[in-house]
This record gives sequence, C-alpha cells and structure tokens, in this order.
Amino acid sequence: MVTIYSGQFMVMDLDGANGQPEGAEDLWDIANRSSMTNWFLATANAAIIISQADAWHRVGVTAERWDGPPPDDGDQWSSSETTEFYSSSGKLEIVGVHGHSSGKIIELCDQARSWLVRASVRPGPGARYSRGRPPKGLETYRLQFWPASP
Repeated sequence: MVTIYSGQFMVMDLDGANGQPEGAEDLWDIANRSSMTNWFLATANAAIIISQADAWHRVGVTAERWDGPPPDDGDQWSSSETTEFYSSSGKLEIVGVHGHSSGKIIELCDQARSWLVRASVRPGPGARYSRGRPPKGLETYRLQFWPASP
C-alpha cells in the first residue's frame, strides 16, 4: 500500500536521477503534462500515476514482471495505459510524492534496460475511513513490466 498525496504517486528506480541517460525527459516535465485523462506517464527511472479517485488516500498496488507481453485483460480494469520505462538499476520502489515508500522493492533485473509497463486501475473493494487517517479501498492499481526488446 502507498499513500497518495496531492492526487498522485510514483514508481522510482533506486538510482533516481543519477542513472538517467543523457537527454531523458525530466520528471517535472512529465508531472506538468499529467492530468485525469493523461494519468500514467513515464520517463527514465520515474513514472507518475494520477489517482482516479481522490487526492488523499491509500491504495493497493500490485507489480508483476513478465518475460513477454502479459495477456490482455483490459475488460477487468476501468483504464489501462502502456508506455516505455527505462530502469538503470533494475530495482524499483513505489513511493508517494513526499517520499513515503510502500516499503517494497520491485526487482526487474540486474542491469539497465528499457521495459514496457502497463498500468491499470479500477475501483477498490469499497471505501474504509478511519479518523485522522487516509481512507482505503477507493481504487486498486496493477503495474505489469516486460522487456521492451529481447
């Protein structure tokens, strides 16, 4: 689970900006292009996901690594977007925009390479509210990664 602040969360390579190749689009540039209709954007070592539900809540995020394109099950999700994502370390973390980590490391591989990633979102199992804490259960995300080229 990760807490969404300001309506978004991120997928970050453990190298951060240090591992970005020359000429990679800046994280802030993709943040400025993000919107409810353009809700999943990626650059080298970072991707931004805009919440479809609310500005402040906790979401479940499942990450999957595939050797090739995963089966298309778009009919089970409200929205899905696929884009290319470069990872310099092969290890990713899901974080809130203020640096709050989900605490899980996603291990893709041991080397730098480009991946295709499909982000999918759907409503969660139902809102649960606790006093003074962000609500849970508003939406669910899945991230599927597979090599961009063999």
